[in-house]
Amino acid sequence: MAQTTRETSALQPEIVQALQTPGTWTWAYVDASGNREDPRRIAALQRRTVSDALAGQGCSERAAQIIEEELVEQPGVPAPVARYVLVRDDELVLSEVLPGHLHGQESIGTGAVPDLLPLLAHRPFDLPFLVVTVGREGGGFRSYRLGHAPTGAAEDEQRVQGRTDTLHKAKSGAGWKQPHWHQHAEEIWKQTAGEVEAAIEETVRATAPRLIVLAGDIRARELLRGELSTSTRALVTEVAVDPRADDASEKALVQHVDLALARVLASRRHDVQDLLRTHEGRGDNESVSGIGAVVSALQQAQAAVVTLDAGALGDRTLYALDAAPWVATAPEQAAGASVLGQVPAVCALVRAVVLTDAELVLVNAASLPSGAPASALLRWPVGPAVPA
Repeated sequence: MAQTTRETSALQPEIVQALQTPGTWTWAYVDASGNREDPRRIAALQRRTVSDALAGQGCSERAAQIIEEELVEQPGVPAPVARYVLVRDDELVLSEVLPGHLHGQESIGTGAVPDLLPLLAHRPFDLPFLVVTVGREGGGFRSYRLGHAPTGAAEDEQRVQGRTDTLHKAKSGAGWKQPHWHQHAEEIWKQTAGEVEAAIEETVRATAPRLIVLAGDIRARELLRGELSTSTRALVTEVAVDPRADDASEKALVQHVDLALARVLASRRHDVQDLLRTHEGRGDNESVSGIGAVVSALQQAQAAVVTLDAGALGDRTLYALDAAPWVATAPEQAAGASVLGQVPAVCALVRAVVLTDAELVLVNAASLPSGAPASALLRWPVGPAVPA
Protein backbone atom coordinates (compact mmCIF):
# COMPACT_ATOMS: atom_id res chain seq x y z
CA MET A 1 0.00 0.00 0.00
CA ALA A 2 1.31 3.45 -0.86
CA GLN A 3 2.75 5.37 2.05
CA THR A 4 1.46 8.92 1.64
CA THR A 5 0.73 11.55 4.21
CA ARG A 6 -2.04 14.10 3.93
CA GLU A 7 -3.18 17.08 5.92
CA THR A 8 -6.56 17.47 7.57
CA SER A 9 -8.97 19.58 5.53
CA ALA A 10 -9.89 22.99 6.90
CA LEU A 11 -13.32 22.92 5.23
CA GLN A 12 -16.28 22.61 7.57
CA PRO A 13 -18.06 19.22 7.39
CA GLU A 14 -21.35 20.96 6.61
CA ILE A 15 -19.83 22.37 3.39
CA VAL A 16 -18.75 18.90 2.31
CA GLN A 17 -22.22 17.59 3.08
CA ALA A 18 -23.89 20.43 1.16
CA LEU A 19 -21.81 19.65 -1.93
CA GLN A 20 -23.31 16.16 -2.09
CA THR A 21 -26.77 17.55 -2.89
CA PRO A 22 -27.28 18.92 -6.42
CA GLY A 23 -28.49 22.47 -6.77
CA THR A 24 -27.79 25.82 -8.31
CA TRP A 25 -24.74 27.39 -6.71
CA THR A 26 -23.94 31.09 -6.61
CA TRP A 27 -20.73 32.54 -5.22
CA ALA A 28 -18.65 35.68 -4.90
CA TYR A 29 -15.00 35.95 -3.92
CA VAL A 30 -13.92 39.59 -3.69
CA ASP A 31 -11.46 41.93 -2.02
CA ALA A 32 -13.06 43.39 1.12
CA SER A 33 -10.15 45.52 2.35
CA GLY A 34 -11.17 48.82 3.89
CA ASN A 35 -7.81 50.61 3.57
CA ARG A 36 -8.82 52.44 0.42
CA GLU A 37 -9.88 55.99 -0.26
CA ASP A 38 -13.62 56.39 0.34
CA PRO A 39 -14.08 52.71 1.33
CA ARG A 40 -17.87 52.99 1.66
CA ARG A 41 -18.27 54.20 -1.90
CA ILE A 42 -15.87 51.57 -3.24
CA ALA A 43 -17.69 48.83 -1.31
CA ALA A 44 -21.04 49.99 -2.70
CA LEU A 45 -19.66 50.00 -6.24
CA GLN A 46 -18.22 46.55 -5.68
CA ARG A 47 -21.59 45.17 -4.54
CA ARG A 48 -23.23 46.63 -7.62
CA THR A 49 -20.53 45.06 -9.81
CA VAL A 50 -21.14 41.67 -8.17
CA SER A 51 -24.92 41.96 -8.61
CA ASP A 52 -24.59 43.00 -12.26
CA ALA A 53 -22.17 40.15 -12.97
CA LEU A 54 -24.51 37.60 -11.39
CA ALA A 55 -27.54 38.98 -13.22
CA GLY A 56 -25.62 38.70 -16.47
CA GLN A 57 -25.07 35.00 -15.77
CA GLY A 58 -28.74 34.34 -15.12
CA CYS A 59 -28.52 34.22 -11.33
CA SER A 60 -31.77 34.40 -9.39
CA GLU A 61 -32.60 37.76 -7.82
CA ARG A 62 -32.82 36.20 -4.36
CA ALA A 63 -29.37 34.59 -4.56
CA ALA A 64 -27.83 37.87 -5.72
CA GLN A 65 -29.59 39.72 -2.91
CA ILE A 66 -28.27 37.30 -0.29
CA ILE A 67 -24.71 37.78 -1.51
CA GLU A 68 -25.07 41.56 -1.65
CA GLU A 69 -26.43 41.60 1.93
CA GLU A 70 -23.47 39.55 3.15
CA LEU A 71 -21.00 41.88 1.45
CA VAL A 72 -22.55 44.88 3.25
CA GLU A 73 -21.25 43.51 6.56
CA GLN A 74 -17.86 44.92 7.52
CA PRO A 75 -15.15 42.25 7.78
CA GLY A 76 -13.92 43.47 11.16
CA VAL A 77 -10.40 42.37 10.23
CA PRO A 78 -7.48 44.63 9.25
CA ALA A 79 -6.64 44.85 5.55
CA PRO A 80 -5.81 43.01 3.41
CA VAL A 81 -8.88 40.80 3.64
CA ALA A 82 -11.18 38.97 1.22
CA ARG A 83 -14.78 37.74 1.44
CA TYR A 84 -16.21 34.48 0.13
CA VAL A 85 -19.98 33.99 0.02
CA LEU A 86 -21.64 30.78 -1.18
CA VAL A 87 -25.36 30.23 -1.84
CA ARG A 88 -27.21 27.11 -2.97
CA ASP A 89 -30.79 27.28 -4.25
CA ASP A 90 -31.31 30.76 -2.77
CA GLU A 91 -30.10 29.73 0.69
CA LEU A 92 -26.88 30.93 2.30
CA VAL A 93 -24.39 28.11 2.78
CA LEU A 94 -21.21 29.99 3.69
CA SER A 95 -20.10 33.55 4.34
CA GLU A 96 -16.46 33.81 5.30
CA VAL A 97 -13.90 36.50 6.04
CA LEU A 98 -10.53 35.38 4.65
CA PRO A 99 -7.54 37.30 6.05
CA GLY A 100 -4.86 38.16 3.49
CA HIS A 101 -4.62 39.24 -0.12
CA LEU A 102 -6.74 37.71 -2.84
CA HIS A 103 -5.34 34.40 -4.05
CA GLY A 104 -5.63 34.93 -7.78
CA GLN A 105 -8.51 36.75 -9.42
CA GLU A 106 -11.91 37.65 -8.02
CA SER A 107 -14.48 34.95 -8.77
CA ILE A 108 -18.20 35.67 -9.25
CA GLY A 109 -20.52 33.10 -10.75
CA THR A 110 -23.51 30.80 -10.72
CA GLY A 111 -23.91 27.23 -11.95
CA ALA A 112 -24.12 23.54 -11.12
CA VAL A 113 -20.68 23.48 -9.44
CA PRO A 114 -19.23 26.25 -7.28
CA ASP A 115 -15.71 27.63 -7.54
CA LEU A 116 -14.16 26.42 -4.28
CA LEU A 117 -10.57 27.10 -5.30
CA PRO A 118 -10.33 30.53 -3.56
CA LEU A 119 -11.54 29.06 -0.29
CA LEU A 120 -9.01 26.22 -0.39
CA ALA A 121 -6.25 28.60 -1.47
CA HIS A 122 -6.75 30.53 1.78
CA ARG A 123 -7.30 27.33 3.79
CA PRO A 124 -5.22 24.58 2.16
CA PHE A 125 -5.32 22.55 5.37
CA ASP A 126 -6.12 22.97 9.03
CA LEU A 127 -3.18 24.93 10.47
CA PRO A 128 -3.63 26.20 14.05
CA PHE A 129 -0.92 28.52 15.39
CA LEU A 130 -0.18 30.68 18.43
CA VAL A 131 1.15 34.22 18.65
CA VAL A 132 2.82 34.82 22.04
CA THR A 133 3.93 38.17 23.46
CA VAL A 134 5.92 38.26 26.71
CA GLY A 135 7.40 40.94 28.95
CA ARG A 136 8.93 41.02 32.37
CA GLU A 137 5.57 41.85 33.90
CA GLY A 138 3.76 38.92 32.28
CA GLY A 139 2.66 37.64 28.93
CA GLY A 140 -0.15 36.38 26.81
CA PHE A 141 -0.98 34.54 23.64
CA ARG A 142 -3.77 34.13 21.14
CA SER A 143 -4.83 31.10 19.11
CA TYR A 144 -5.42 31.44 15.37
CA ARG A 145 -6.12 29.19 12.37
CA LEU A 146 -4.72 29.81 8.92
CA GLY A 147 -7.26 31.51 6.66
CA HIS A 148 -9.72 32.15 9.49
CA ALA A 149 -10.55 35.51 11.02
CA PRO A 150 -10.00 35.74 14.80
CA THR A 151 -13.12 34.51 16.59
CA GLY A 152 -12.96 36.78 19.62
CA ALA A 153 -13.68 33.77 21.84
CA ALA A 154 -12.33 34.10 25.37
CA GLU A 155 -10.57 30.72 25.17
CA ASP A 156 -8.58 31.89 22.14
CA GLU A 157 -6.76 34.56 24.16
CA GLN A 158 -5.01 34.15 27.49
CA ARG A 159 -2.94 36.49 29.63
CA VAL A 160 -0.72 35.89 32.64
CA GLN A 161 0.08 38.81 34.94
CA GLY A 162 3.26 38.41 36.98
CA ARG A 163 4.25 40.19 40.19
CA THR A 164 5.22 43.80 39.63
CA ASP A 165 6.02 44.87 43.17
CA THR A 166 9.74 45.24 42.50
CA LEU A 167 10.03 45.29 38.75
CA HIS A 168 9.96 49.04 38.23
CA LYS A 169 11.77 50.34 41.31
CA ALA A 170 14.94 52.22 40.46
CA LYS A 171 17.92 51.04 42.47
CA SER A 172 21.21 52.86 42.94
CA GLY A 173 24.44 52.30 44.76
CA ALA A 174 26.76 49.37 44.98
CA GLY A 175 27.27 46.57 47.42
CA TRP A 176 25.18 43.49 47.99
CA LYS A 177 21.79 45.21 47.73
CA GLN A 178 22.07 45.87 43.98
CA PRO A 179 22.84 42.29 42.84
CA HIS A 180 20.37 41.00 45.45
CA TRP A 181 17.60 43.09 43.85
CA HIS A 182 18.53 41.87 40.38
CA GLN A 183 18.47 38.28 41.58
CA HIS A 184 15.06 38.82 43.17
CA ALA A 185 13.69 40.38 39.97
CA GLU A 186 15.11 37.53 37.90
CA GLU A 187 13.31 35.01 40.11
CA ILE A 188 10.02 36.87 39.60
CA TRP A 189 10.54 36.96 35.83
CA LYS A 190 11.34 33.25 35.81
CA GLN A 191 8.25 32.45 37.88
CA THR A 192 6.13 34.49 35.47
CA ALA A 193 7.68 32.67 32.49
CA GLY A 194 6.77 29.37 34.15
CA GLU A 195 3.15 30.46 34.48
CA VAL A 196 3.01 31.52 30.81
CA GLU A 197 4.65 28.23 29.84
CA ALA A 198 2.02 26.20 31.71
CA ALA A 199 -0.80 28.01 29.91
CA ILE A 200 0.90 27.54 26.52
CA GLU A 201 1.56 23.84 27.09
CA GLU A 202 -2.09 23.30 28.02
CA THR A 203 -3.19 25.02 24.80
CA VAL A 204 -0.67 23.03 22.75
CA ARG A 205 -2.15 19.79 24.09
CA ALA A 206 -5.68 21.00 23.30
CA THR A 207 -5.17 22.52 19.83
CA ALA A 208 -1.98 20.90 18.44
CA PRO A 209 -0.61 24.08 16.79
CA ARG A 210 1.87 23.76 13.94
CA LEU A 211 3.63 27.03 14.74
CA ILE A 212 4.28 29.31 17.72
CA VAL A 213 5.46 32.86 17.06
CA LEU A 214 7.19 34.40 20.07
CA ALA A 215 7.65 38.18 20.46
CA GLY A 216 8.37 40.63 23.26
CA ASP A 217 11.16 41.51 25.68
CA ILE A 218 14.39 39.67 24.83
CA ARG A 219 15.06 38.39 28.35
CA ALA A 220 11.44 37.35 28.83
CA ARG A 221 11.57 35.42 25.54
CA GLU A 222 14.76 33.68 26.65
CA LEU A 223 13.25 32.68 30.00
CA LEU A 224 10.07 31.38 28.39
CA ARG A 225 11.96 29.29 25.82
CA GLY A 226 13.90 27.71 28.67
CA GLU A 227 10.65 26.66 30.37
CA LEU A 228 8.98 25.12 27.30
CA SER A 229 9.09 21.40 26.62
CA THR A 230 11.39 20.17 23.86
CA SER A 231 8.48 19.34 21.53
CA THR A 232 6.83 22.73 22.03
CA ARG A 233 10.13 24.59 21.68
CA ALA A 234 10.56 22.98 18.26
CA LEU A 235 7.45 24.85 17.08
CA VAL A 236 8.77 28.28 18.13
CA THR A 237 10.01 30.99 15.82
CA GLU A 238 11.11 34.24 17.48
CA VAL A 239 10.75 37.80 16.26
CA ALA A 240 12.91 40.44 17.93
CA VAL A 241 10.17 43.03 18.42
CA ASP A 242 7.75 44.01 21.14
CA PRO A 243 4.41 44.70 19.37
CA ARG A 244 3.24 46.72 22.36
CA ALA A 245 5.92 49.33 21.71
CA ASP A 246 4.55 51.06 18.60
CA ASP A 247 2.73 50.52 15.32
CA ALA A 248 5.96 49.74 13.47
CA SER A 249 6.72 46.89 15.86
CA GLU A 250 3.21 45.51 15.51
CA LYS A 251 3.56 45.63 11.71
CA ALA A 252 6.89 43.81 11.97
CA LEU A 253 5.20 41.06 13.99
CA VAL A 254 2.44 40.67 11.39
CA GLN A 255 5.04 40.39 8.62
CA HIS A 256 6.98 37.78 10.60
CA VAL A 257 3.82 35.72 11.18
CA ASP A 258 2.99 35.85 7.46
CA LEU A 259 6.51 34.71 6.54
CA ALA A 260 6.46 31.91 9.10
CA LEU A 261 3.12 30.62 7.78
CA ALA A 262 4.41 30.86 4.20
CA ARG A 263 7.38 28.68 5.21
CA VAL A 264 5.04 26.02 6.65
CA LEU A 265 3.00 25.98 3.42
CA ALA A 266 6.12 25.94 1.26
CA SER A 267 7.50 23.04 3.29
CA ARG A 268 4.31 21.05 2.74
CA ARG A 269 4.36 21.79 -1.00
CA HIS A 270 8.04 20.79 -1.17
CA ASP A 271 7.35 17.51 0.66
CA VAL A 272 4.57 16.60 -1.78
CA GLN A 273 6.70 17.47 -4.80
CA ASP A 274 9.53 15.33 -3.42
CA LEU A 275 7.16 12.37 -2.96
CA LEU A 276 5.94 12.74 -6.54
CA ARG A 277 9.54 12.78 -7.81
CA THR A 278 10.40 9.74 -5.69
CA HIS A 279 7.45 7.64 -6.85
CA GLU A 280 7.87 8.65 -10.49
CA GLY A 281 11.57 7.84 -10.32
CA ARG A 282 10.87 4.42 -8.82
CA GLY A 283 8.01 3.68 -11.18
CA ASP A 284 6.17 2.08 -8.26
CA ASN A 285 2.64 3.07 -9.43
CA GLU A 286 2.04 5.02 -6.22
CA SER A 287 1.48 8.30 -8.06
CA VAL A 288 -0.15 9.38 -11.32
CA SER A 289 0.18 12.45 -13.53
CA GLY A 290 -2.14 14.04 -16.07
CA ILE A 291 -5.78 15.07 -15.94
CA GLY A 292 -7.16 11.73 -17.14
CA ALA A 293 -5.14 9.69 -14.65
CA VAL A 294 -6.04 12.02 -11.75
CA VAL A 295 -9.74 11.89 -12.67
CA SER A 296 -9.54 8.08 -12.68
CA ALA A 297 -7.92 8.10 -9.22
CA LEU A 298 -10.56 10.48 -7.87
CA GLN A 299 -13.35 8.31 -9.28
CA GLN A 300 -12.06 5.43 -7.15
CA ALA A 301 -11.36 7.65 -4.10
CA GLN A 302 -7.78 6.48 -4.60
CA ALA A 303 -6.14 9.93 -4.53
CA ALA A 304 -4.75 10.94 -1.14
CA VAL A 305 -3.12 14.20 -2.30
CA VAL A 306 -3.89 16.03 -5.53
CA THR A 307 -1.64 18.75 -6.92
CA LEU A 308 -3.12 21.31 -9.29
CA ASP A 309 -1.81 24.19 -11.34
CA ALA A 310 -5.04 26.12 -11.97
CA GLY A 311 -3.42 28.34 -14.57
CA ALA A 312 -2.05 25.39 -16.53
CA LEU A 313 -5.52 23.82 -16.69
CA GLY A 314 -6.57 26.75 -18.85
CA ASP A 315 -10.01 26.42 -20.46
CA ARG A 316 -10.14 22.64 -20.07
CA THR A 317 -13.55 21.30 -18.98
CA LEU A 318 -14.71 18.13 -17.25
CA TYR A 319 -18.09 16.58 -16.46
CA ALA A 320 -19.45 17.07 -12.95
CA LEU A 321 -21.68 14.27 -11.63
CA ASP A 322 -24.46 14.35 -9.04
CA ALA A 323 -23.08 11.34 -7.12
CA ALA A 324 -19.97 9.18 -6.92
CA PRO A 325 -17.68 9.06 -8.85
CA TRP A 326 -18.37 12.85 -8.90
CA VAL A 327 -16.22 13.71 -11.95
CA ALA A 328 -15.61 12.30 -15.42
CA THR A 329 -13.73 13.14 -18.60
CA ALA A 330 -16.65 11.92 -20.72
CA PRO A 331 -20.37 11.20 -20.09
CA GLU A 332 -19.87 7.45 -20.54
CA GLN A 333 -17.66 7.45 -17.42
CA ALA A 334 -20.58 8.52 -15.19
CA ALA A 335 -21.02 4.96 -13.84
CA GLY A 336 -24.74 5.42 -13.28
CA ALA A 337 -24.58 8.97 -11.88
CA SER A 338 -26.29 11.86 -13.65
CA VAL A 339 -24.24 14.51 -15.41
CA LEU A 340 -24.72 17.94 -13.84
CA GLY A 341 -22.91 19.66 -16.66
CA GLN A 342 -19.65 20.36 -18.39
CA VAL A 343 -17.76 22.76 -16.11
CA PRO A 344 -14.27 24.26 -15.81
CA ALA A 345 -11.82 21.49 -15.00
CA VAL A 346 -10.47 23.28 -11.94
CA CYS A 347 -13.97 23.51 -10.40
CA ALA A 348 -14.77 19.86 -11.16
CA LEU A 349 -11.44 18.61 -9.79
CA VAL A 350 -11.51 20.69 -6.61
CA ARG A 351 -15.09 19.55 -5.90
CA ALA A 352 -14.06 15.89 -6.39
CA VAL A 353 -11.02 16.39 -4.14
CA VAL A 354 -13.28 17.69 -1.36
CA LEU A 355 -15.92 14.98 -1.80
CA THR A 356 -13.36 12.14 -1.73
CA ASP A 357 -11.56 13.53 1.34
CA ALA A 358 -8.31 14.13 -0.51
CA GLU A 359 -5.88 16.98 0.10
CA LEU A 360 -5.36 19.74 -2.45
CA VAL A 361 -1.91 21.25 -2.96
CA LEU A 362 -1.57 24.17 -5.37
CA VAL A 363 1.68 24.07 -7.34
CA ASN A 364 3.45 25.37 -10.40
CA ALA A 365 3.33 22.53 -12.93
CA ALA A 366 6.84 23.42 -14.10
CA SER A 367 8.16 22.36 -10.67
CA LEU A 368 6.75 18.84 -11.00
CA PRO A 369 8.70 16.00 -12.64
CA SER A 370 5.94 15.37 -15.20
CA GLY A 371 5.11 19.04 -15.81
CA ALA A 372 1.43 18.00 -15.80
CA PRO A 373 -1.26 20.43 -14.56
CA ALA A 374 -2.59 17.71 -12.25
CA SER A 375 -0.90 14.90 -10.34
CA ALA A 376 -1.82 12.71 -7.39
CA LEU A 377 -0.25 10.68 -4.62
CA LEU A 378 -2.30 7.51 -4.18
CA ARG A 379 -3.76 5.69 -1.22
CA TRP A 380 -2.88 2.38 -2.89
CA PRO A 381 -0.85 1.61 -6.01
CA VAL A 382 -2.23 1.44 -9.50
CA GLY A 383 -2.48 -2.18 -10.66
CA PRO A 384 -0.21 -3.50 -13.42
CA ALA A 385 -1.22 -2.84 -16.97
CA VAL A 386 -3.42 -5.53 -18.48
CA PRO A 387 -1.88 -7.08 -21.64
CA ALA A 388 -3.77 -6.37 -24.82
